[in-house]
Amino acid sequence: MRMARTPRRLPLRGRTHRSGPFAPVIALVLAACGSEGSSSAVTDAGSPSAEAGPSDAALAEAGLHDGGVGDAAVADGGAPPSSPPTFLTPRTGLAPAELGVLVNDNDPLSVQIAEEYVVKRGIPLANVVHLSLPMPRGASMTAAQFTPLKAQVDAALAPQVQALAITWTQPYRVDNVSITSAFALGSKTIENTCTDPNSQAGTPNPYSAKPTSTTPFTDFGKRPAMMIPATTFAEAQALIARGIAADDTWPAGSASLMKTSDGTRSARCVLNNGFGWTNECQTFIDSWDSVGSGIQASLINADSITGKTDVLFYVQGLTSVPNLATNTYLPGAIADHLTSFGGQVPTSGQMSAFAFLQAGVTGSFGTVVEPCAYQQKFPNPAVLFPSYFGGATLIEAYWRSVVWPAEGLFLGEPLARPFGNGFQSAFDASTGTLTVTTTTLVPGTSYVLEGANAETGPFVAIQDNLTTAKYTKTVLSIPNATRAFYRLRRK
Repeated sequence: MRMARTPRRLPLRGRTHRSGPFAPVIALVLAACGSEGSSSAVTDAGSPSAEAGPSDAALAEAGLHDGGVGDAAVADGGAPPSSPPTFLTPRTGLAPAELGVLVNDNDPLSVQIAEEYVVKRGIPLANVVHLSLPMPRGASMTAAQFTPLKAQVDAALAPQVQALAITWTQPYRVDNVSITSAFALGSKTIENTCTDPNSQAGTPNPYSAKPTSTTPFTDFGKRPAMMIPATTFAEAQALIARGIAADDTWPAGSASLMKTSDGTRSARCVLNNGFGWTNECQTFIDSWDSVGSGIQASLINADSITGKTDVLFYVQGLTSVPNLATNTYLPGAIADHLTSFGGQVPTSGQMSAFAFLQAGVTGSFGTVVEPCAYQQKFPNPAVLFPSYFGGATLIEAYWRSVVWPAEGLFLGEPLARPFGNGFQSAFDASTGTLTVTTTTLVPGTSYVLEGANAETGPFVAIQDNLTTAKYTKTVLSIPNATRAFYRLRRK
């Protein structure tokens, strides 16, 4: 990997992500009794905080986040309700019916994978696009070969299809562009991949315009894509099974961010103004509550982790990562390494990112050609992990985290969603208390809790100015929840 000696860093503008810093669970208690207007204290990782509340449009766009402390609490008076209230959760990620599946009919394994995935994820058959890729199969295809395939996909899919799953492993690139980025953004000619603007800001990530979008095709006219790679059907089955097993498990685990002996490939975990690097790993850790999120994050000065049994996030910076098989990776786990050719699958002159999946990881990433050491071409953990934690699917979280994705290959089970939609709720009929736990709150963002007697409103503020200092799980407790509907709205 060559160093990027005159880097032009594209600002990570407006990247708002739901994730959980390490801090204790934030409990927001709305006056145990009384009428609207009463107040109560809320604790955020042990320290008081005051802020809260989104609105309808904001909720739908950014996802409801509850994980802060409030300064004004209101509880509905009167007897406990006879029926449980409904907590209206915002949209935080894609549904199976919104995923398109691309199958290469000239590749028997691709056909098998597509059939398995459609059945196991309940994807509509109308979302399956049958293609005939050039034979014989190889690592790459030309833009001329790719263009009619892209046109076929665009013509076949309905507007509600927001993203794509690719069910073959080769070809993995179109000239110098990854196959996932080519289907998502279109194919562009990239000459010298270290200097050509098309490898950088010339092929921008559409999420940069609206990083919290959960409808990328509707919002940008682009469908992010992810490959489900395999060399055998059993490998594909295992990967798909891990993604499904991850769903809504709200796992506790570890996040290991490595500052290795390879200073160049540790770019994400190193501060180097000369090369325009920011310490993205430290930024993530500073924003994360390890206790409250249940995910212990550490910046580790070593070449690898060994024998860990709870790996959920793993950020690496080596050409080839040792000891992968000694660790146990939780369903939905993410791991990748910043190196030149990790996106060459299933094998590479360096270590292929596919090796992470073979070790038991559910999602990974790598570049298909020499990218030079630009942080912007690799996943930013300070964006990736909070987004995933906050209810996004694997494909959404990964795509949001790469500023310049043209050369990057996104790998894994696209719909894996360990934290579900980022909300869990329970109602205690004996006390009339509604309890909501959420991972979606963005630190420093203000939210409002609202209630109404009809789903269409009008909604009134129950507690305002709710915020959290770090990404964490937040518990919202609403005693005497006598209204029929509640929601959390981003202001």
